Amino acid sequence: MKKVVRVVGARPQYMQVPILKQKLVEQGVKHILIHTGQHYDSIMTGELAQELGLGEPDINLKVGSGTHANQTAQIMIRLEAALLEIAPDFVIVDGDTNSTLATALVTSKLRIPLLHVEAGIRDFDRDRPEEINRILTDHACELNAAPIPRALDNLRHEGLADKSELTGDLLLDNFIHFETKADSSVFKSLGLKERGYNLITLHRPENTDVANVLRFKEILSFIAKTGLPSVFPFHPRITGLVADFKNDSSFAPIRFVPAVTYLQMLALVRGAQTVFTDSGGLSREAVWAGSKAMMFFKVDTWHDFLERGWAQIAKGNHATMEQALDRLTAAPPMASQALFGSGRASERIVQMLRSKGWI
Repeated sequence: MKKVVRVVGARPQYMQVPILKQKLVEQGVKHILIHTGQHYDSIMTGELAQELGLGEPDINLKVGSGTHANQTAQIMIRLEAALLEIAPDFVIVDGDTNSTLATALVTSKLRIPLLHVEAGIRDFDRDRPEEINRILTDHACELNAAPIPRALDNLRHEGLADKSELTGDLLLDNFIHFETKADSSVFKSLGLKERGYNLITLHRPENTDVANVLRFKEILSFIAKTGLPSVFPFHPRITGLVADFKNDSSFAPIRFVPAVTYLQMLALVRGAQTVFTDSGGLSREAVWAGSKAMMFFKVDTWHDFLERGWAQIAKGNHATMEQALDRLTAAPPMASQALFGSGRASERIVQMLRSKGWI
């Protein structure tokens, strides 16, 4: 029996596991899930894994927080020991986290074949650690699964065509599967009406670090003036920052709530009039659900959304945010989902693995 190790470390990576795991198990592959512990808040990992039907990971490296270098190094040390004991036939990793890069470095040293899911995405901003992580991983691994045509083009331009294929986006597979199970009870518990509220998520350092508190305030003050109540399930890492805004009457239209479950978030995304976010995953889900999506990034990202008018990026002050909001339209769900593989990424990845003789 072939053995695959799937390495995850952050909430978005968990959400790309279930459907592909099911397809691999159907092919007779033994699936071993390793959680690095990069995200360790219970609602960020434990409850999410239960909702996704994954249960506890087979191995938890329990790395926890730290500087980029320290966290990456600790993952490498502990992951190397685990992989030497398991001796997998290949490893799968997602995205652009420190867990992603650490896995690429360890597998390359141990000569274990690595598949990188969500490969080829580029912001073209090397000041962002995620950009460095994804570029190095794409070049270190043996196979790249590109979620969209533009990502495949990026890989080809970097000389990686021979080991890269267009598969679609695993996050969409998961979104389509779990959208029917979205927990709509969250509307009643938060006193919301569908299409009668905005949804906010902010977590990136460029928007939430203490040094960028004025940026955080500028974004929230703009959203507070949109004329709709807003709900903000905040990331655990900004709990201290949020405390300074909760009791400020100028932000009264915004309701700050602790992080919600994945199935509750799916319902909130689907029911929101506008989703304001700096999450790459949530912005995709908002577009796929037919909600308006405004993204807060320093640089253009998800360029296909921007070119098709399916989302807008707001980088500047209130005036530019207002202009972006005026341009916002909801994407046609079927068209936006087709760009990302129409929910068939898992089966295409399995086909790729079979064609390469990995399974």
